[in-house]
Amino acid sequence: MNRLTVYLLIAVLIAMTAPLVFAQQNQNTPGQEIESLKKQISEIQSKLQTVENVEKMELAAKLAEANAKLANAEFDKFERQLRDSNDEWLRTWSTWFLAIIAIIVTFFSAAAAGVWARFKSKMDQLIADRVEESLNGFKEAVAQLDEIRNQLKVLHRGHAVSVLDRFERYELEHYDPFSRKQTDVLSDEVLLDVFNDESKRLEHRYKAARVLSGRNFPHLVSLLLNFVNSVLDTDDYVDGDSDFRDFVYLIGESYTQDAYQGLKKFLNRLQVENPKCKDLFQTYTVFALADVSIKLELSDSTSMLKQTLPDLVGVQREPNSLSRLAKYFDIFGEPDSIKEILEKHVTNKMNAVERNCLKFLNNHDPEYVNKWNADKAEGKLEYQKSS
Repeated sequence: MNRLTVYLLIAVLIAMTAPLVFAQQNQNTPGQEIESLKKQISEIQSKLQTVENVEKMELAAKLAEANAKLANAEFDKFERQLRDSNDEWLRTWSTWFLAIIAIIVTFFSAAAAGVWARFKSKMDQLIADRVEESLNGFKEAVAQLDEIRNQLKVLHRGHAVSVLDRFERYELEHYDPFSRKQTDVLSDEVLLDVFNDESKRLEHRYKAARVLSGRNFPHLVSLLLNFVNSVLDTDDYVDGDSDFRDFVYLIGESYTQDAYQGLKKFLNRLQVENPKCKDLFQTYTVFALADVSIKLELSDSTSMLKQTLPDLVGVQREPNSLSRLAKYFDIFGEPDSIKEILEKHVTNKMNAVERNCLKFLNNHDPEYVNKWNADKAEGKLEYQKSS
């Protein structure tokens, strides 16, 4: 571009100077013209050389700049490649190093685990052997202690039986201060042992329960109920052994809901299952249930008690209980049941029961009472025979 500009300038100068040259041809000599032209051409060449030098310098500067950029680009590329190569080398060797470390650690861990396992196994075995030895010694000591305790229990039960033998039944039934003082030496635990000991006589078991009842021992009712129900379950009793009925009476002396519900269920079993020992238990269960019902003022067992009247046996031996049963029917408005007692169970020797029944009936049916008295006065009554 610069050279083209120079050529254009030269052409312009030639065009400007050509007329002058032709105009002065007549005045100047050819030598002068030639010198003038050379001078002009020299100047133009000098300018052209200057322009070329400037252009060359610019081109050289651009070349140097381009070379510098190229060098920088090549250096950056080399640096990047070198960095990438170094990173790759580091990653490769790091992976190998970690793999080698992992293998070494795994090997030593496995070896250490094996050693520890063997060591722990031996220690566990040693500890187990020592524990077993100690445990065996402890078991032997416990066995000896249990044996001693059992021997002491036997001695205590024997002592309790000897103490209970000093008292008659009626003394324990009243449980007077003297009896209480004499039996205070017996603990509840020993008395329970005697009661639960099936090898002991029923008399001793009953006396132990009697003393516990006098102490208002908790859960005694449930123990007694379990006992009498167990007799029904096994029929394990001696025919005619009246000692069993005493346990039913003892339940009836506890005026609680537990005693009431337990006696109802027991009487129901006697009626439904009809066991061999029904006659032994039923009459006394009826008396006990009537006593508890009066005390707790509960009448929902009336129908059950009415159904048992024809099956009562041996009531002549229990006049007081029979009178209380008549009182139960008086309280809960069952005069027909009182009449049944009077007509089917009262003998000519049960004057107290007869008077009580008539007194109760006088509140419900005075005409019946008048007729009874009239028949008695005329000797028309037919009493039940004494059994």
